[in-house]
This record gives sequence, C-alpha cells and structure tokens, in this order.
Amino acid sequence: MGKSNDVTKSGGVIRRLAPAPKPSKARNKHDVFSAQKRSDIMKQVRSTGNKSTELKMIEEFKKRGIKGWRRNSKLIGHPDFIFPKLRVAIFVDGCFWHGHDCRNTKPKDHREYWQAKIARNQARDQESTERLRRRGYLVIRVWECEFKRAKSEELEDRLRPLVETYKQFLVGQSSK
Repeated sequence: MGKSNDVTKSGGVIRRLAPAPKPSKARNKHDVFSAQKRSDIMKQVRSTGNKSTELKMIEEFKKRGIKGWRRNSKLIGHPDFIFPKLRVAIFVDGCFWHGHDCRNTKPKDHREYWQAKIARNQARDQESTERLRRRGYLVIRVWECEFKRAKSEELEDRLRPLVETYKQFLVGQSSK
C-alpha cells in the first residue's frame, strides 16, 4: 500500500496507471497483424447502416408527418430511405466518407489512401444518383452535418422537394 505509484483516497487504494509509452517510429507496434494483413482485414469491413443519422432522418419524417418510407433497399446505390409510391430515394451521407467539406476532417495518416477512397465514394454516389434519376426517381442527398441546429435551414431546403412531392401524392390519393 505504501508504494509510490499508489494513491490512497477515502480508505481505498487507487492504482496509478503506468505512464503511456513514448510514440515510436514503428507503426502499429502493438498490432498482431502485418500492415498488409491489417489492410486486407479492413477492406472486408462493410457498413451496416449509419444508424444515428438514419434515426435523425426518421425524426424529421415524423415531424413533417411523412409516411411510406422503406429502409434497406436493394435499389442502385442502396439508398437509406425510399418512398416506393413516390419514387423518391434519400441518401444520408456521412460528411467524412462522402467528402463534404463542412469541417476540417482531412486525415493526416495515409492521406493518399483516404483521398482515393473518398473520390471513389463520390464517383459511386454520382453514378448511383444518375442511374436512379434515369429510372424516374427523385434523388435527395442529405449531409450528416445538416442535422445540427446551425444547419437546420439547409436541411429544410434539402427536404423541400420530398415534402412537396408527398403533398401532391396525398392530394392525388384524396381525389380518388
């Protein structure tokens, strides 16, 4: 109990952590895999959905009284939400992963890799948007940062085409 790296507080002993090791020039010193093996493993990781922003999007739908959306679509580009009857596809894009320049999120490590990765994502986004539009879909892309209060006006502008399409759909339904 009397060791110099122990601290006594209200009758108990709290162990101090050993000082953090000094950074070494060797990358991933504690990784059990080689850099190539780690890279291969990470390439296999696939997203299962950006749940927090999707839940925020659902809140926005509810706030506006919008119904009829579906998730986990097999459409081109896998939109986060589709409105099959309205032919509307909504993507909620993460700012870092899709290259939005709303804040300083430029990686310092492996810069070339990340620039290429984000460029591929942007090209894929553009391709899937064009293909869905050719199939008659209204495509709306919402940035993750637009869910913040400071950007709520931008989110409102971004969702306006959906709200207008939805209202027209409801009018058409009521006249039948």
